Amino acid sequence: MSVSQHEPKKVLGFFEEISKIPRGSGNEKAISDYLVDFGEKRGLVTKQDEALNVVIYKPGSPGHENRPPLILQSHMDMVCEKNADTTHDFLTDPISLRVDGDYLFANGTTLGADNGVGVAVGLALLDSDDIAHPPLEIVFTAEEETTMKGISNLDPGWFKARRMINMDSGSDTTFCVGCAGGGRLDFTVPVKRESLTGEMVCKLLTVRGLLGGHSGVEIHLGKANSIRILGRALDALKAELDLRLISVSGGLKANAIPREADAVIALPPADIGKAEQILVALQQTLRTEYRVPDPDITLALVPTQEYTEAFTCDSAKKVISAMLLLPFGVLHMSYDIPGLVETSNNVGVMETTPEGVSIDCALRSSVPSRRLLVRKQIEALADALEVKVDFGHGYPGWTYNPDSPLLADAIAEYCKLYNEEPNIEAVHAGLECGFMLEKIPDMDIISYCCKIFDGHTPNEHLSISSLNRTWKYTLALLESL
Repeated sequence: MSVSQHEPKKVLGFFEEISKIPRGSGNEKAISDYLVDFGEKRGLVTKQDEALNVVIYKPGSPGHENRPPLILQSHMDMVCEKNADTTHDFLTDPISLRVDGDYLFANGTTLGADNGVGVAVGLALLDSDDIAHPPLEIVFTAEEETTMKGISNLDPGWFKARRMINMDSGSDTTFCVGCAGGGRLDFTVPVKRESLTGEMVCKLLTVRGLLGGHSGVEIHLGKANSIRILGRALDALKAELDLRLISVSGGLKANAIPREADAVIALPPADIGKAEQILVALQQTLRTEYRVPDPDITLALVPTQEYTEAFTCDSAKKVISAMLLLPFGVLHMSYDIPGLVETSNNVGVMETTPEGVSIDCALRSSVPSRRLLVRKQIEALADALEVKVDFGHGYPGWTYNPDSPLLADAIAEYCKLYNEEPNIEAVHAGLECGFMLEKIPDMDIISYCCKIFDGHTPNEHLSISSLNRTWKYTLALLESL
């Protein structure tokens, strides 16, 4: 049975059609041109920019032509991941779909429901002539999954609407009403080196056993950070022993809570036993502190090769201080939405280079002023340690507006349709809504979608019944607007 034999047939039909077009991030020319052709063939005003964003305008249905317009927004690109035993070329091959009960899967690859569902809903609305709706400005953005290049280059002058539905978060029972903004920062401690003198033994100090996690989704769980733990271990050793620091490293990605970290150190042979005792005591302390989120923290000294140079004592002190003092974890919770992290910083990656020690962080906040405050605090720390900090290009947040008229309308229609209240949430991660709000500050935004599971993995799948519920609700909401 074809995917489009299930309800909602029109939406699933278009999803099946765009799944034939390779559309990984950075490879959106074909899908962008398809969308342009789609709009033009239906006689609709259609625009495409150099970033490959596409906007298709549809007049209001009869009797509703003069209602305030509405933006419906989704991104056209998808994450391209596949199982090791799957033969698939994301540059040329269509996504192979299969239905298993209520769920739509791909065969061994990501499905592209994120955000192909939003694209398919937009196409179904543009293709229909029996739906009551206000004037629509349907926006398909490019390269959301990697650089946000599409939305960041979108021309705000293309839009008359001041209300927008984003279809890239939430679910059929949940409205998303805010997201964090953020950016990367690189904290670099210049390091001077000198020859090791006297009889010294080199050891590798390892931090293992941590669970790690996504710094946006799981930062509130209080998990241990291996870079911070390594800093504590070095500080404890240096307080009692003649420790010399040779190198430090840890973490893999700025937006992931690091699970492992290492330091190469040198100690007098007579101090090795004492060092192991210090680490055993600290390990027990850490396992007590993190007994719920990270109960298996393990510190160890293991053999390594011998080195002839180490950081100067002043350089080592600055490196350890940075590891201890850089803010990590939840820095502020939302006043408006219980349980929502408002501001956080993740100390994600640390490496030693010929120039020094670089620490890469991911700073997030849904309130721009608080993000600026943390930035100022990190700059003050850099000044105090006489080191360098560089802030990369960030992405804007979307601050929850409890007085949103669009949200009030959406909730009222949901209650009318289902006789129950929807869930309201914000996410401590980035969405394109923040960019739109930055470009058009008086834009009123909500976000919802159907239930999608295991996104960004080859097990990605969506609930067909949830998609049908989302479609029916969207039709009801458009009619009410």
